[in-house]
Amino acid sequence: MENNSYNFYEVVDAANAYFDANGRTKGSGWKNFERWKAENESKFYPSGDRSNVDFYGVTKTYTEIANQAHNLKNKASFTDGWVELGPWSANNITSHYSPGIGRVQDFWVNPNNTNQMYIASSTGGFWKSNNGGNTWQNTTDFLPAAGVFTFDVNPNNTNEILIAVCQGGFLYTHGIYRSTDAGATWTVSNFGPANLGWGGLGSNVRITKLR
Repeated sequence: MENNSYNFYEVVDAANAYFDANGRTKGSGWKNFERWKAENESKFYPSGDRSNVDFYGVTKTYTEIANQAHNLKNKASFTDGWVELGPWSANNITSHYSPGIGRVQDFWVNPNNTNQMYIASSTGGFWKSNNGGNTWQNTTDFLPAAGVFTFDVNPNNTNEILIAVCQGGFLYTHGIYRSTDAGATWTVSNFGPANLGWGGLGSNVRITKLR
């Protein structure tokens, strides 16, 4: 099917002949073929000609864009005032089968000091930067759950922060923690595992916003 020198309808005829001879039982590949046929027939109707199709066009374009971003020596500036802070590449960030930079669930920038930034990652915890995002420090790895789903900063004292700690996979809450030193250290509140029980409020309760 990936050899685009074959006409679409030639592929369909050959596949139908194969399944006529070998059956369309579970595991035969017939359902996968039918999905492919349904997805692609409208692209090649009525001639069935596939000679001008690059099946890896999307992959090639993505790779080209990723390489351009990775090779940038300076931060990309946008006309509307935004500045890209990276990361420029997600490769080798983790040893997971699908490496990536993780999901940023919540963020905050000090309106009076844009060098001070906080972010929350639902599977990576709480991160802080004091230099405008050039470097980041995680301060919650020791907590009983891996993620931070949301947080709130005291507008009158930006060193005071509340975070909602969550289980990374399902985001079930493990309580609210408080910092008075800009996230350097954390103290569990009364809304925590000791009072709520291990696993937070239960098997399917999440705290999605602290405001």
